[in-house]
Amino acid sequence: MAKPRDVDERGAATLEMALVAGLLLMLVLGSFEWGMALRDWMTVSSATREGARAASSAGSLPEADCRALEAVASALQEIPSEDIAEVWIYLTDPSGTVRALQQFRPKQDTDDPVALECGAAWFKVLNGWPPAIRNDAERNRDWLGVRVVFDHTWETNFLWFTGTVRWSEDTVMRIEPRP
Repeated sequence: MAKPRDVDERGAATLEMALVAGLLLMLVLGSFEWGMALRDWMTVSSATREGARAASSAGSLPEADCRALEAVASALQEIPSEDIAEVWIYLTDPSGTVRALQQFRPKQDTDDPVALECGAAWFKVLNGWPPAIRNDAERNRDWLGVRVVFDHTWETNFLWFTGTVRWSEDTVMRIEPRP
């Protein structure tokens, strides 16, 4: 049996396409934004592991913090330096509780040149756990953590993906014993 022609369906396809296109646009842009955020997160996660590995192997050597910061900076080459807020190198326990802290941030033009370290790339903000007091003896070695605090800027500024969000990532390792 034929369909009655008394119902006007003109424009229905256009309306359906507009609804589907809006949902598809939200899905595509959301996927893009989360993909970019995941890329930054994975880069920072890798940087904290590299920094913790370098600091752990350097133990109580005077250049331990510089080695850690160089490893972090090397792994963070994909992220602009202005997006890195802080790098922490801290004394911890296996659960990750911060007990003492060395805090650094990337060098800025207004920084005091006396407080710069590691090739003038980093500014020391807090000196609470210098390498000289780290325990790297065979027994009761310290646990060391590296935290990178960074800002992720959303790319599209679409819907709720606007502005900047601040995240941090940590890695905790045991300091390796000195031979």
